[in-house]
Amino acid sequence: MINTFDKITDQSYALAKKGDPLFGAVSISGAKNMVTKIMTACLLAKKGKLIIKNVPFISEVLITLRLFDQLGVKYKLNVDKTLEIEPQSFRSSKVKFEGEEGNRISLLLAGPVLAQFGEATIAKPKGCKIGLRKIDFHVQGLEKFGTQIKETDEFLFMKLGAQGLKGTQFRLPFPSVGATENLLITAVSAQGESIINNCAVEPEIIELVKFLQRAGVEITLNGDRSIKVRGAENINLSEFTVIPDRIETVSLAAAALATKGDVFLKNAKQDLIVTLLGLLEKMGAGIEIKENGIRIFYKQALKPISVTTEVYPGLATDFQQSLAILFSQVQGLSHIHETIFEKRFGYLEVLNPLIKNNKKFTISGQCPKGQECRFSGQGHQHFAEINGPIEFGAGEVAICDLRAGFALLTAGLLSDGLKISNLKLLFRGYEDPVAKLKSLGADIELKI
Repeated sequence: MINTFDKITDQSYALAKKGDPLFGAVSISGAKNMVTKIMTACLLAKKGKLIIKNVPFISEVLITLRLFDQLGVKYKLNVDKTLEIEPQSFRSSKVKFEGEEGNRISLLLAGPVLAQFGEATIAKPKGCKIGLRKIDFHVQGLEKFGTQIKETDEFLFMKLGAQGLKGTQFRLPFPSVGATENLLITAVSAQGESIINNCAVEPEIIELVKFLQRAGVEITLNGDRSIKVRGAENINLSEFTVIPDRIETVSLAAAALATKGDVFLKNAKQDLIVTLLGLLEKMGAGIEIKENGIRIFYKQALKPISVTTEVYPGLATDFQQSLAILFSQVQGLSHIHETIFEKRFGYLEVLNPLIKNNKKFTISGQCPKGQECRFSGQGHQHFAEINGPIEFGAGEVAICDLRAGFALLTAGLLSDGLKISNLKLLFRGYEDPVAKLKSLGADIELKI
């Protein structure tokens, strides 16, 4: 299937500049952080076919399908945004990435491949450089299931003992989303009962639990962030629908407010962004929640605010990039305290030289007084002060990570002219973002 994300090259770029406020309606696509996890979990089935609906046309899906090609998994991606997957006996126990492409889904293939071959050679994950993003929790958890692991610069070599994958108990040192998903999928393949403690409980993980329950797996999610899983020899496949992407929802909402616009986000769901909506209401944003979406509109001068990113249900770390650009248009001081990843403010650093009204984004390694986090005293630049309103001049910027990409597009819509490159990162997780902004009246062009 050919779509915009297939056409993006290293030479592609977007040109954006200040124009009219964003106005109109736009549809929210399926969640990037959910679809690839459901794709991976369905590989636990030994027969049947899964139909995934509301699949976003993003390169993250394409990269994952290329991993499927290596395993010999049959699939069909249709124009109606359905993806049909027929798991079968894998032809290989090794998965690797092509060229420079990559994502973090390779790790989630460990459980299905180990269950079938008793061994696996898994390419180390690739993704946005937003901090150390160690894989220690994945490795420690998989070892608890009975996996012997040797590590090189490029691969994890895994092998099971004679007893195979055995149910276990494991406490995550931090509620990592990726590690929670990995250990949950692996637990389904293990013999007996497993308990994973201190889990992440993001909406996408709840959807993964719902998918596995519908497939016949006995799973209990407890209020103390623990998940109990009874291993299953096989799972039953049918149909499953991907929820709307809450990060795209917030990205477009912030862009609408930053440009003083009025946008209806079709398919957006209130329950996925409750914390964020509360913050926007506190700032004075206009919000109308309807059955088929959410209207976000500028109705008065917004107030500055201080926010801290936290594990769910706190403010998501992937929300703060678009919020930072929104805060830059608000009179007064706003603050962002990043406590999930230690290196997420690179996009503000590249914007600083383009500011033309003697203001800037101030980034430091100090936690707010009385709000010390796990990065306190380590020198990580994880606190940003934003003194608005900021005026952006003309220039060029390169996207440094996926979520920063949309924030830079929004900055371009507030600028005298911004050329934004390295679009491959952006299209990994956003479906036709330039076209969506253009449909709302943005002065932006995609150069392929």
